[in-house]
Amino acid sequence: MDKAKMRSMLRCVLVLAAIALCSGLLLGAFNVLTYVDPLQSTYERFAADTGAQFSKMADETGKTYGDGSVVYYAVSNDGAYHAFLTEGKGGYGGTVQAYVYIKEGKIEKIVIGDNSETFLSKLEEADFYANFIGKEVGSLDVLNTDAVSGATKSSTAVKNAVNAAVQYYNEGNGQEVLTQSLREEMIAGGESNG
Repeated sequence: MDKAKMRSMLRCVLVLAAIALCSGLLLGAFNVLTYVDPLQSTYERFAADTGAQFSKMADETGKTYGDGSVVYYAVSNDGAYHAFLTEGKGGYGGTVQAYVYIKEGKIEKIVIGDNSETFLSKLEEADFYANFIGKEVGSLDVLNTDAVSGATKSSTAVKNAVNAAVQYYNEGNGQEVLTQSLREEMIAGGESNG
């Protein structure tokens, strides 16, 4: 090979290496600038939905119950709300995320999160969430709730998500955290049961 061809090839390789390096640096910078911490965004969503403050996750690893799972679980700083980010399988579009809020042993609110469902509006039209809102968690049989006609798979995914929160709470996980929170308040307030 002559020297002219060798220099031309070397120049092309260096230009391509410089382009790859610049692209990698730009992608890395874009990732850093646009990164959203999933825990922080969940705290913010819990606070926005309840009006309460959340500063510590009680469970960052969650638990699976059949076709539903608890992704994150937190108790509000004042101990009033038990907040769950759950996922339910079985939807027409796949998995449905739900934010489930329990206060004083009853489901107070359900907010649907990320999903690919097209029939969730039918659940609202059929007042599907009334099967859960205001109900005592200890006696709630979520999976035996009737599905909404025309949105059977969407209903199933939401039921699986809500059931995960109910099962988790009923296993005592929610009550243990609440008891610990009350115990800490008593100690901080100087009260004693002894």
